[in-house]
Amino acid sequence: MSVQITSGTPDNSSVRRKDKGEGSGDGLLLRFAQEMSQPGVVVTWLNHWSIQHANWEAMARMHLVGVDGTLLQLVLRRHGHVVGRTSADLVLPVVLDQVLAPDARVVLLGAAPGVARRAAERLAPREVLALDGFDELSSTRADPSILVDFNPSLVVVGLGAGLQEEVAAEIHAVLPHATVCTAGGWIDQFARSEHYFPAWVHQLRVGWLWRIAHEPRRLLGRYTADALALVGRTRELVHRKVSLGGTFTELGLDRRAALAGGT
Repeated sequence: MSVQITSGTPDNSSVRRKDKGEGSGDGLLLRFAQEMSQPGVVVTWLNHWSIQHANWEAMARMHLVGVDGTLLQLVLRRHGHVVGRTSADLVLPVVLDQVLAPDARVVLLGAAPGVARRAAERLAPREVLALDGFDELSSTRADPSILVDFNPSLVVVGLGAGLQEEVAAEIHAVLPHATVCTAGGWIDQFARSEHYFPAWVHQLRVGWLWRIAHEPRRLLGRYTADALALVGRTRELVHRKVSLGGTFTELGLDRRAALAGGT
């Protein structure tokens, strides 16, 4: 297995952003970033699509479950659970820029061959192990020693819904003190641009429209037919999420106490 560990000349864009007072994230994002960065926390997000395709056995091993998407946020609110909206693309920049120590190692696992490596280059001079979501994923699942030897503080798993939670739980078993975070398509997005979504997209909550415009064939159905399908399954899916145990907070579903108590 051929992998790449990056560590080189820094990309000064993060430094410039901090100097300008931009990209610091609002209070909710910073609190989420701080909580997920506690040792041994496994975090994922659900939106209107992924909750319909969730691997519930793997979900039961997550510590924090954030809510990514206004539609699911509104559905939960209707059932009495008031949570904030967060997502990997909003929280991970805060983790990497403000919370994680500069010398902390990071693993990016997922996407097509070469994509994670391009994303890793944007994090220089931080030391990053980049692994694709195909042959390198299979090899790592069969023998995770490459992760153990690298000893990262943060592992970002960017795979499909269901699979990424399963892999995150496996990684947690061999790296119990690392933060393991699912990220969906964030690795792809970050490899393309440090700011895949313009600021106004999040302000207006039209990330779904931006994604449809850029990937219409893959995502049009997800944000139309699948959104309507959620309406018909609302009670069932909210019950499945609640039955995981834990406490709803502004961060989402916090299951740390439930897992610590063995429930």
